[in-house]
Amino acid sequence: MFYISKETELSVILLEKMINRFRTEVEPKLIKYKNYYDGIQSILNKKYNDASKPCNKTVTNYCKNIVDSYTGYLATPGYISYTSDDDIEEIMNILRYNDYQDEDADFLLDALVYGVAAELMYIDNQSQTRFRLINPTQCFGVYDDTLTGDLLYFVRMYKANEWDNSDTYNVDVYSDSFVRHYTMSGQNGGLTFKEEEPHYFSQCPANIFSLPDEKSIFDCIMGLQDSYNQILCGEVDDYSAFCDAYLALTGVDADEEDIASMKENRVLLLPSDANAAWLTKNANDAQVENILKRIHDSIYRTAACPDFSSESFVGGVSSGIAIRYRLTGMETRAAKIAAKMKKALQRRVEIICGVASLKLGERIFRDIEIDFKRNIPSDNTELVNLVNSLKGTVSDETLLGLLPFIDDVNKETERLQKQKEANMALYNFGGDVEEEEEEIVVEEN
Repeated sequence: MFYISKETELSVILLEKMINRFRTEVEPKLIKYKNYYDGIQSILNKKYNDASKPCNKTVTNYCKNIVDSYTGYLATPGYISYTSDDDIEEIMNILRYNDYQDEDADFLLDALVYGVAAELMYIDNQSQTRFRLINPTQCFGVYDDTLTGDLLYFVRMYKANEWDNSDTYNVDVYSDSFVRHYTMSGQNGGLTFKEEEPHYFSQCPANIFSLPDEKSIFDCIMGLQDSYNQILCGEVDDYSAFCDAYLALTGVDADEEDIASMKENRVLLLPSDANAAWLTKNANDAQVENILKRIHDSIYRTAACPDFSSESFVGGVSSGIAIRYRLTGMETRAAKIAAKMKKALQRRVEIICGVASLKLGERIFRDIEIDFKRNIPSDNTELVNLVNSLKGTVSDETLLGLLPFIDDVNKETERLQKQKEANMALYNFGGDVEEEEEEIVVEEN
């Protein structure tokens, strides 16, 4: 991200400087993060001068495991809810139209991988409000350098057609009122202005979500990741080199033809004073295993993420309290991430409320509560007993929010209300019938 004063015009010259700095200083880091998540790590560049020596390049991808664990913990579909005392059905319809649950999970995924995530709002051909993710390697934000730190401009750079062999890129610059379109020759070439048009939003229609220092969630374990891969692959190389035992012949005068004949006929003709023995490598498996385990444990400890597949986490866990205790480190870090993501989701709703075509109050977004439920293995019986014990003390909506199998609290509240009305109507109908029958009997007597 870049900072300028509100009075500074984002000229072509200044924009070109920002693009060049982004390409040289920021983009390589983002690409490296994505590569490590995809398993394209430094061990794949391993080389030996001796071509005959085994060169295994195995990747044990802890980076992906850490990211997926945090994503599943924070943004499993249904674990982010929007509630308000106001009527927000129009906003929820827009969110549902954009498959917001999947979008939220992908939004978080990008932030965890790259350290930053971005989405862009636009109006589609059906006049519907849409939002979509933008690859962080293709965009950056320009902010006000005051304490408010408002987003002044959003810059996106991309090739219109990835299959186009031309070296021309499109550059779109979004402000609070317009979008300017440029073309750029090469990734760092000069800009040529094309056109300017309105975007129909009341503010810059971009939403950026950043982790602290704009670093990936696994930035702190990348060195450990490389060490694990290096040691594991080195050990595999050693075993590959000595997978076959070597035959040592002592006191035998043999040439290559004799050795070839022995291999073919599987017969050794040895003098009486000669000796033959198999040589194998004495591998210290325990030492290597201990080193790998120490690195493995250090990775999860540094990332503040439990190893959900380990016996130490799964074994003996029976209560919700015990599970939460083992998730303390992860929860501490996840809470900070959730707070930043909440601000980003609130800004998304704020941008939606500012669409000119919507008749929504400008401040309605401030009344919308965005809650994160953690995807924690739980005992449903324990939770139900807890909910029953809190009836009359806590609101029904809050109690429903405690149950992990309820995805949408608002919809569940509506279902409960409809069910109550239906039951009441059935009860009243039954009562009327009884009274009518009673009256008929009395008349006959």
